[in-house]
Amino acid sequence: MDAKEGEEARSTHVIMPMVGKAASAASASSSRGKDADLDDMFSHLELNEEELDDVVIGVEEAREYQQVARWLAISKVHTSRSFSTDALVEKMKVLWNLSHDPIRREAGENLFIFQMFCLGDWKKVAHQGPWTFRGWGVLIEDYDRLSDPEKFVFGGIYVWAQIHGIPELYRKKEVVDDLARRVGKIKEVQMAPKLFYDGNYVRIRVRVDISRPLMRFVSLTMPEGKRRLAVKYEKIPFFCKRCGLLGHDHEECGNGVWTEHQLQYGSWMLAVRRANQPAPAPRWFVPQTPIHGGFAGRGEAHSVGPKKRSSGNVELDDTDDLQDSATSPIKPGVQNTHVIEGSENDPIAKKQLDMNLTKDSSDNSMEADPRVGEVHMTPLPPSYVKTKDLKKARKSHNLDTENENLAPSAGAQ
Repeated sequence: MDAKEGEEARSTHVIMPMVGKAASAASASSSRGKDADLDDMFSHLELNEEELDDVVIGVEEAREYQQVARWLAISKVHTSRSFSTDALVEKMKVLWNLSHDPIRREAGENLFIFQMFCLGDWKKVAHQGPWTFRGWGVLIEDYDRLSDPEKFVFGGIYVWAQIHGIPELYRKKEVVDDLARRVGKIKEVQMAPKLFYDGNYVRIRVRVDISRPLMRFVSLTMPEGKRRLAVKYEKIPFFCKRCGLLGHDHEECGNGVWTEHQLQYGSWMLAVRRANQPAPAPRWFVPQTPIHGGFAGRGEAHSVGPKKRSSGNVELDDTDDLQDSATSPIKPGVQNTHVIEGSENDPIAKKQLDMNLTKDSSDNSMEADPRVGEVHMTPLPPSYVKTKDLKKARKSHNLDTENENLAPSAGAQ
């Protein structure tokens, strides 16, 4: 019974990859059937003169139309599910990020024609990618402007793939080309790519045939023996884990009921990005020795000045800190000199100013050190007086003046 089940599994495995081919063949046969029906209709229909009146396009007009209808691409989403057309267009605009928004029209069910406005936009859309919409592959190919869009056959999709484990002795361009042709039609080969993904690999850009299962391994036969090399894919659209075809899930393949042993493809075929390197430790600021003279910046740190100390660490008895090194225009004879007194109680050595006003506050004066000379403080500005109070004061002053003038005249009488 086990042998019978194994034989059924192997036969199913051989048949399932042909689902995509059968579907494409069915669509092609249906289009041919429509053409045959139309030919049968023409064979027995009699056309009148109006129906036989042709619209003729001249050669010059055709050339002008060809110049205008440049940079065309035909596209479809490789899925049988329904989706919003507007959502697809907006998503593609964001992904493509073109210099000009393309002209778009629907040419059928899940069939679109895009026209670009410059060569750069057309190359990006038609030859880069792979482009995906909601995880499903977006097939885009150059459109010849004449064929019927509904009869257009999409051949494949460009993807980035990796071939892992090629021995260094045979890591040659011609060997890699032969291996890459097993995966798909070669567009680009990178022998020494930057390793953004795990593993030791060469990176290839190939056109994968959507009617065939994805390649999981390529074989390399050497004089030393045979080796199977793993093929991994970067940003590949959804594919079936049972048959390996793009465009549907394993739960949509057949009746959708499969055991883990029957799933011949899986996430192990996807390239894994390398983990980000740990962030370096934060660099703390360390004061450097100040630079004296010369030009700063030649491998030396700039002067950072003295450290700030707390009041508890201040040494008040330190003569260097307490010496009077200040200069002032009102201190003649002391400029650019350091005065150090031997006495501990010298007020200049301790930078103490006698702020006690010995005279009346109206004098606005201060006792000066005898070594410096007399210092006269600038008088304080008058306090603010309201205009109303000032007018009252002036009136009272005028009345007092009048009374004083009237007093002598009254005495004389």
